[in-house]
Amino acid sequence: MKVPATLFSLVLAGAVFVAMPASGNQAAADKKEATAVKKEKKWQGKVIRIYKDESMMDIQGGPAPSVQSRKVAYGNSTEWTKLGKPGQQDEVKEGSFVIVLGKVDDKGVLHATRIDLRLPR
Repeated sequence: MKVPATLFSLVLAGAVFVAMPASGNQAAADKKEATAVKKEKKWQGKVIRIYKDESMMDIQGGPAPSVQSRKVAYGNSTEWTKLGKPGQQDEVKEGSFVIVLGKVDDKGVLHATRIDLRLPR
């Protein structure tokens, strides 16, 4: 009588052990998906318009090789560089080519953490 009870407990423990990783993998997959959404994006393109009063600009481009017009928001925490070296916001003009790093919000606006001025293409 002891052997069937022991065998039953081993089978039950094995079934619980097999079922646990399946739910753990789902949680890991959900976490990975959430991280991918928050990941920093890289857009590049030509500056079409600068709205200084709104701290925004339109660029023609986006994720390479896109040619659509996209909105980029910048602020006090945005790092401005020129060819990878420290630069100034005033150096970026309409027609300039920029590479922008930041996070995209629900409305499709990229909130820039860094804007790098590049040579014209």
